[in-house]
Amino acid sequence: MSLTDRLYAVAKPIWEGYLEQPFVKELGEGTLREDRFRFYMVQDYRYLLQYAKVFAMGVVKTEDEALMTRFSYMVHDTLDGEMNIHKAYMSRLGITEQEVATTKSTLTNQSYTSYMLDEAYKGGPLEILVAVLSCAWSYQMIGEHHQQIPGATEHPLYGEWVRGYCSKEYCETTQEIIDLVNELGKDISAEREAHLKEIFENCSRYEAMFWDMAYEEIPE
Repeated sequence: MSLTDRLYAVAKPIWEGYLEQPFVKELGEGTLREDRFRFYMVQDYRYLLQYAKVFAMGVVKTEDEALMTRFSYMVHDTLDGEMNIHKAYMSRLGITEQEVATTKSTLTNQSYTSYMLDEAYKGGPLEILVAVLSCAWSYQMIGEHHQQIPGATEHPLYGEWVRGYCSKEYCETTQEIIDLVNELGKDISAEREAHLKEIFENCSRYEAMFWDMAYEEIPE
């Protein structure tokens, strides 16, 4: 069993709950209120700016040139790949760059990104990758699940989101992180693996909190 298989086993009960969370479920069904999705897009954009910084810490934390290059590509994939989904939606939903810049991140958002950055500062490349993996991997899982819902990929508003997170390009990016975690995680100590499991489980719980936040904390 690979390291990522063992990480997944720890978080599996949490991940199974994502599909029943109102925001995720209604997005797949196409019944999610547009204002909730708009609020989510602003918060998730702010999240991704910090998420990219976690990858950037990987460049700082390694002396291996090939690994530095891979981390730099991951920063690029976030800022110029995944962000493209958000920027397209921002244009359609009338969200300006000024609005994103002046909107405060929620406490859940701040706590989640602060935790990832803290683990990145304290750890090495492997801890950094595990900190971002639950987000990347679970989004793929949700996208692939929603792809099977009749009409979800063609929905006029949410179809692009579903298609984006089950696309070949996104899956390849996620697989690269998975492969790198398994490569760097060979022959690690039981103590270090226990800490990686803790990081992965905590970030998975933060993902659940983020979905709840997106549904429940929308300003009136």
